[in-house]
Amino acid sequence: MIWFGNLNKLFVSPPTEHLRLASEAARMQFALERVAESAPGLHGQSLLDALAATGWVDRATAERLLPTFRHFDPDRHFAEYLRRLSFRGRSATEEFRSGIRCIVEEITGTGWLDKIGSDPFIRFSLGMREGVVFALPEVNLAISGHTRDALAVAVEEMPDVLVVVARNFDRAAPDQLRALLDRSGVPGTLVTVNLLLGIRATTLRYQPRPNRVANVLSAGGTLRSADVAQLGDRELAA
Repeated sequence: MIWFGNLNKLFVSPPTEHLRLASEAARMQFALERVAESAPGLHGQSLLDALAATGWVDRATAERLLPTFRHFDPDRHFAEYLRRLSFRGRSATEEFRSGIRCIVEEITGTGWLDKIGSDPFIRFSLGMREGVVFALPEVNLAISGHTRDALAVAVEEMPDVLVVVARNFDRAAPDQLRALLDRSGVPGTLVTVNLLLGIRATTLRYQPRPNRVANVLSAGGTLRSADVAQLGDRELAA
């Protein structure tokens, strides 16, 4: 997890005026939302530490109020937050990439930010397989211009899996990606935010083996709902 030792780096301290004017319940709600946007899977003592680290509530208040917020669904909030970011374009790239990194870690067991060339990517590993994820909060993303250049540098590393995540993709994107990867031997997969959230939900529910997740991510071309549904097949996931 990214929390321990780094809690103070994850949240911006709320303005004193907001703390003074907001009700206790409103501050708790805001704290829950901020934590869910960075680590929706936290619970127990780790969740209380994270809530206190937001600065909106202290730990004792968080512990006292948490039972009254059973209606709050961190997974739903996280999904809605990522969907909103995916519409905002490159101004939201850092936040979007951090959210995608969180999902990658949850579904593969690993996930860390790293630069390939001059561009940030998300790396993950599954046994002997290593993958890279390029995430941009773009609508109708095309594999052209700087995006193509960044992916071309990543392909030179010969990863076992190359994944591109965006809100959705331009009609030409599959052919553009195929041309980029031609003869490289690197499988490249285009994954929309909604389908990646579907992979997360299915993986958390059915707990498929990591190699099943890797196979889906390395399917190649544009990922489809039917590909994701395979992760929920208990016979295949066993």
